[in-house]
Amino acid sequence: ALAIALFGYAVADSVSGSGGQSNAPASFPVSNLTFGGGNSGTTLPQAGLNTNSAQAEFPASLLLCRNTACAGCTSFNLSAIPQNICFSPDPLFSFLSVAVVQPSNQGLPFGVEVGPANCGEVAAIPRVNECFDVRGAVFEAFEI
Repeated sequence: ALAIALFGYAVADSVSGSGGQSNAPASFPVSNLTFGGGNSGTTLPQAGLNTNSAQAEFPASLLLCRNTACAGCTSFNLSAIPQNICFSPDPLFSFLSVAVVQPSNQGLPFGVEVGPANCGEVAAIPRVNECFDVRGAVFEAFEI
């Protein structure tokens, strides 16, 4: 199951992705994300902090991808996901890569994390607009 949790609360629930399958833009760099990195509290812009003072957090989407390099992804609108809840996708699937897509590249004031079912331990997605191949566990859940 895919789970979403924020600040250590792990309440499993299911959520359906919107828009069916999508792929991250081909221009996204690909890095590795290792399980057990902990909660960073924020998901930063790809190239450091953005000095634009206007709030442009949304739209922002989480891509959970069945293949590495962010191929075969299902998109979840982060503005519609409640915080402090561990989510599993419906229908349930394991994912091999993830990305947070944010056109403004401003970064988010909250962390986006992925991990095994029930969000007992998670790995924080450190930056927006970058694809991360996930390693070290069977990833089936996310949290914000």
